[in-house]
Amino acid sequence: MARKVCDALEAAGFTVHQEGRNQGDLRGVLLSVDPSEGLEGGVFVWWSVAHDFASAVMESVHQEGDHGCTLQNHGFVNDHMRATLISVLGSAGFQAVDLDDDMDPFLIRVVS
Repeated sequence: MARKVCDALEAAGFTVHQEGRNQGDLRGVLLSVDPSEGLEGGVFVWWSVAHDFASAVMESVHQEGDHGCTLQNHGFVNDHMRATLISVLGSAGFQAVDLDDDMDPFLIRVVS
């Protein structure tokens, strides 16, 4: 299923990186496979912004003053890309769901 998910996302124009394959500043669509049984396992997809953007968000949160714009932009990008990925996967015939996970709020699980 992971290969089919990757193919569908690449056909839509995304560059897909599989977790653990590349080092460095991975950005864009990341795909991970957890072979565990049950709710823990499956194919997972998420959007990753560039390291510099994520670092700027973290820095702005730690600084005093108005950091709302940077944080708002980061949230906007991640929210919309998550929705876009779910829609693209759905249109390709997959059932993809937004996980309700406080530790990883942008994670998508491809159910079937």
